[in-house]
Amino acid sequence: MPVALLLSLSLLQAPTTPEPRQLTPQLSNEVLQNPFMGVYLQYPPLDAKPDEWFMGLSDIAYFRLHWCDVNPEPGVYRFDEFLGPLFDVWVKQHRKRVAFRVMSQSMHGNKEYVTPKWVFDAGVPGVEHVGLSVPRQVNPAFWNQRYLELQAEFIAKLGAWLDGREGLEFVDLGGIGEWGEMHLARWTQADFDATGYTDAGYVAAYRRMIDDYAKAFPRTPVFLNVGGPERLSINDYAAARGMHLRQDGLKHDGASYNVESKLYPTYAPRGTLCNLEFHSGWSAMQQNGWDVPTTFAKALASPIAYLNSNLFGGAGYRKAPPEAREMLLDAARRIGYRFVVTGVELPAAGRVSATLPGRLVVRSFWRNDGIAWSHGSYAVTMLLVNAAGEVVSSDLQYPPTPTTRWDPGASQEQMHRLVLPPGTPAGTYRLLVSMVWPETGRVIQLGLAGRDAAGRYPLGEVELHLSTAVGGVVWQTDFETGEAAGWAAATGTQVSMAAGGHDSQRALRLTGTCRNTWNYGHLRLPVPLQPAARYRLSGWMRVERVEPAKAPYVKVGVNAADGKWIDNFNAAPYDLRQSGTWQRFDRVFEVPLRGAAGDLAIERGGLEGERSVDLLLDDLRLELLDAP
Repeated sequence: MPVALLLSLSLLQAPTTPEPRQLTPQLSNEVLQNPFMGVYLQYPPLDAKPDEWFMGLSDIAYFRLHWCDVNPEPGVYRFDEFLGPLFDVWVKQHRKRVAFRVMSQSMHGNKEYVTPKWVFDAGVPGVEHVGLSVPRQVNPAFWNQRYLELQAEFIAKLGAWLDGREGLEFVDLGGIGEWGEMHLARWTQADFDATGYTDAGYVAAYRRMIDDYAKAFPRTPVFLNVGGPERLSINDYAAARGMHLRQDGLKHDGASYNVESKLYPTYAPRGTLCNLEFHSGWSAMQQNGWDVPTTFAKALASPIAYLNSNLFGGAGYRKAPPEAREMLLDAARRIGYRFVVTGVELPAAGRVSATLPGRLVVRSFWRNDGIAWSHGSYAVTMLLVNAAGEVVSSDLQYPPTPTTRWDPGASQEQMHRLVLPPGTPAGTYRLLVSMVWPETGRVIQLGLAGRDAAGRYPLGEVELHLSTAVGGVVWQTDFETGEAAGWAAATGTQVSMAAGGHDSQRALRLTGTCRNTWNYGHLRLPVPLQPAARYRLSGWMRVERVEPAKAPYVKVGVNAADGKWIDNFNAAPYDLRQSGTWQRFDRVFEVPLRGAAGDLAIERGGLEGERSVDLLLDDLRLELLDAP
């Protein structure tokens, strides 16, 4: 029996779209503890209690060791003895992270040989310097090839023990310079002359060591302590090898070489993590008359991901005055990235059905309230939870703009589609959101209030109402009545009926020559579209001729209730290699939140120029797959 038109009674309503509901989550002021960012603690006391103030400041404990401590003899490595207990205390006991630097020269070291003596016995030249607590220290020629070979062996062993270990946050490249920083304190011209120093050799030594660290630590951020403009070739090589930049000379007038304003803003947007450390402790800054609030302001005007809290160290954190604590906590709240949800848009009321899947489309608006970019690419999960706390529906999505490109202060959008199984009860539900690093399962903390034990945050309540919508075919036509069913042709093209349909006697025919138009013909769908519902449009097309050869295709254009166009959904183009045959087209599409009406069009595939066509359409069908 010919089928002319089927209309679902539930859809015979005026194409009006209720205004979406807006939710505004509550922001928080808590310190966030996330990967690849944070204020960190220098040599925190091993007997620290969980409720001490500095334990809420940071979840990263940072330590520096001497090469001689962990590699006292050739082939002897004491990582278990020196590093193992730090993992036991801070990672296993306190559930925090750890970071390290192993130094080859340190005037603060109370040892004659910070670099092991056996290194010099192996042929590495050394020079004598006076230490701060010992009268004699022997330091190696860092550019010596034998030294670089022995360092490479050590770095490889260090990486084999550390890289990928749970709780490791970062390591510093510490094998060149005073404290492993890019300067040669205490070195005289006579020292340089005696050890064969050249500027090119110094750069080459750094580049080799950068390569060695990159190879040994493929899963761990490695920081290079940067030098001034004359060392840009080293800094840039490190960044090109995937390393990150730090400077340990932050004062009231900025960091050494003004890296916070001259270097970091260039590299941070490229994915390079930037790190600062105070030049001096709290007491020394007070004695020098260096304004501490101004120092913090300099740091926080820079796109830094990490800041050493070395105004204090060890048990000294317990003696920090209130004003120092507040400045450090304020920095910890602002440092790195800080993702927040500023608003949520969703239908005024969701719909559930006893027989038809429902869909709740949620549009969330995000902002990075931090001062730096994220080094991690994260996913967002939207969840709907019932009164018993059970998850009714969830949807994980990767943001269209990756979180690594969420500029500080910039807004982002995310769409989620929560499928509501048939039989979901009507009622009040809670909407939750979480962010996760999928490859590790690490939950990312957000700057929102109300985080639960699973790391999820409340966005608001959602009302689900019972729907009488019936799924299945809501409109179809096979043109057997001999009518064009509302189709209109473009200027130069005619609509008519043709004999020999897909599996019936008649079909719609579009023929003629048109110029400078997007389509050959179009139809306003005689049924309204439900916002956030999913439909399938299908049908059959036969192209007898199109000149010039450009494959036509069927498009659904969705409009708002006021007629304003919103979006297009295209079916696959006709395969001109099989012209003269009936080919099925099929497109599933989701109506935007403000969608209300639809237009079908046979697209030319371009606006410009003249094109002639002879094609047939038959068995057009629109099916409702699930409803909001």
